[in-house]
Amino acid sequence: MLFVVAAHFVVIAAGEAAAGESRGLFGREAWQTEVVRLGLDPEDVIYPFDASPEMIGWAESVLEATRGLGPRFQLSRLQQAMFDSGVFDFSYDDSRTLTAEEAFLARRGNCMSFTALFIAMSRSVGIPTFLMGVRRDPAVGRDDGLVIVNRHVVAAHRAGGEVSTFDFQYTSESRVVGGLMIDDLQASALFHANLGGAALRTKDVGTALHNFEITTTLSPDWAAGWVNFGVALARNGDVDRAFSAYRKALELDPGNSSALNNMSFLYSSLGREAEARVALRAATQRTESPFTLLAMADAEMLVGNDREAQRYLKRAKRRYPWEPEVYDGLARLATRLDEHRRAEKYRRKAERLRSRAAGQH
Repeated sequence: MLFVVAAHFVVIAAGEAAAGESRGLFGREAWQTEVVRLGLDPEDVIYPFDASPEMIGWAESVLEATRGLGPRFQLSRLQQAMFDSGVFDFSYDDSRTLTAEEAFLARRGNCMSFTALFIAMSRSVGIPTFLMGVRRDPAVGRDDGLVIVNRHVVAAHRAGGEVSTFDFQYTSESRVVGGLMIDDLQASALFHANLGGAALRTKDVGTALHNFEITTTLSPDWAAGWVNFGVALARNGDVDRAFSAYRKALELDPGNSSALNNMSFLYSSLGREAEARVALRAATQRTESPFTLLAMADAEMLVGNDREAQRYLKRAKRRYPWEPEVYDGLARLATRLDEHRRAEKYRRKAERLRSRAAGQH
């Protein structure tokens, strides 16, 4: 599972808790209706939970002796069988995100693939399951200038107010209350995010862009999807659209450190070190802060949206009037607008605030 987020560039791949708020879309028919409504061709979008006749037959044979028992018992039996190499010989391959049908045929894939396979087979025998995001510290690694953030998903079954989870990274079944449900549309978004992340790792930027564009169309409220799209756009040399994608991520999740880190790196690559420092400092705050607002303003200025930049700067000045960097940002905008006297006034204000802060220490 992949997620791109940044120190060089950061990619965030599949499984980040949830790809936005679940709309409760489960089953191919509901999924397809929504995909069409969003303007996508269902043939171009991955539906991960289809089950072939062979898969259905395998699941039915495994569960034959459990007829009449409760669904949680049957799901535990299905999970045990899938972990039994004598019954189902499956090899883990972290680099491969496969649909349920592909994973069944290949007998390999990552935990996203294995989980999709479990969900598809359990649904095929009439037990409703779904993908669920879990709150765990992500695994983070580097790969050729990318920081890869791997997050985790599990399968889940709801009975009344209780949710049981089936984890295919660990051989366990457990009960939880609540959790972050990922519906089938969001699951497709996660699959495309994984495929886009994998394409970036092999420098196939065109394929990455295609997959991340589908991700953001399916789940436009998922900040991580926009971060990943921004990474691919930046690698394709489309700086303006990359900044737009990072801004969108920050609108959805103020203080998103992945978006801010990526912005900082991109500013540095353009030789804009003042803006890079602001974005990097904002990333360390991990919430909306004066530096987040300044980073948003700088990004707007970079693409010529001076009015939007002014809106962010006014908000920063109103909320953080004691912060010198706010006035540095106002000075940058005034300079852009050839208002040099105003720019100098803001610079002097920033220096006075810095001197006052230094005198208090």
